[in-house]
Amino acid sequence: MDKARRSGKASFGVCQRFEEAQLISRRVARRYAKALLKIGQEDGNAERYGEELALFEGFLKAEERLRSVLTNPAIHPSQRKAVVKDLAPRLDLSEVVLKFLELLVERNRIPVLSEIVEVYRELLDEAMGRVRGVLYTPFEVSEEKLNEIVKGLEEQTGKKVILRVEIDPSLIGGAVAKIGGVVYDGSIKAQLKRFRENLAKG
Repeated sequence: MDKARRSGKASFGVCQRFEEAQLISRRVARRYAKALLKIGQEDGNAERYGEELALFEGFLKAEERLRSVLTNPAIHPSQRKAVVKDLAPRLDLSEVVLKFLELLVERNRIPVLSEIVEVYRELLDEAMGRVRGVLYTPFEVSEEKLNEIVKGLEEQTGKKVILRVEIDPSLIGGAVAKIGGVVYDGSIKAQLKRFRENLAKG
């Protein structure tokens, strides 16, 4: 019994430390993202910087050896910064984003680059008055229909909506849009469920 209790406490401790590490990582990411966004808003290149940052992050994910080099503290920062500088022309990175990435390398913050990209996009979307979401449909939708759905969601949210489409064969007609924590369900499946619930209530 005592052994099981100790094991449970140990597991809880590990989970707690993991959550704390995530919170710290998020705070660090927010600080760097806000700094870059401020520069982008001042010089009018906020959108471009976000795209370049995401491009570099995607490249890093695809090149595991490169990521290992840039996140290895045993390699001198000047050498790691030189690698980033060599990559800049290939990825057509602006001087601002290059300097930003060099700063991340110097301060060993490349491991939180994914979080920085995510937070930067969230902050930029907020500043631009837009929201992102996912549209689940049982089949492909035409561009005309998609624009119609987006327009309807923009009227409901009061913001510009950017949707990513995902096919979900389990839906019966209609579509389901998820924006933030809000679900807009227009599927027949959802309508039938509500109908059954109303019948049950009498």
